[in-house]
Amino acid sequence: MNKTRFADMVTGILIMLLAVYWFSQANKMLKVELGLGPGGYPMFVSVCLFFFGLLLTLQSVIKGLPKPEGKIDFKAVQRVVIFIAVTFVYVRAMRYLGFLLLTPPYLVFACWFFHYRKKLVVILTSIGTTAVIYIVFRVLFYIPLPVFRLF
Repeated sequence: MNKTRFADMVTGILIMLLAVYWFSQANKMLKVELGLGPGGYPMFVSVCLFFFGLLLTLQSVIKGLPKPEGKIDFKAVQRVVIFIAVTFVYVRAMRYLGFLLLTPPYLVFACWFFHYRKKLVVILTSIGTTAVIYIVFRVLFYIPLPVFRLF
């Protein structure tokens, strides 16, 4: 039995749970009369993610799971929990601080967290990625993104 099958099963279940949460959050977004609205695309992506997570889980279960050895890498679990917590804070804070203000620091943190240390590349990539996403959603698809509204 392969150890990666167990990891695939757990990952598939987590992806399905995350997809359900994203779908419920996207369903609460502003409804528009014409077009998808801000929640349309995230809802579509979350449905796709759910089915991919389901496929991953079923594939690992059908092939058979390995016998657990009882060893847990707590540092890896801690890193996953920290990144999920930061991502949760990012999503919750976006409704107050907005997409353009919050996304570049989040992407810089993600690169640093995963040990990518070229500062100039990280900064330029995070700003460029944010700009491209903003242009695609706001300008091309007319989907409003969260804006700064703390005051």
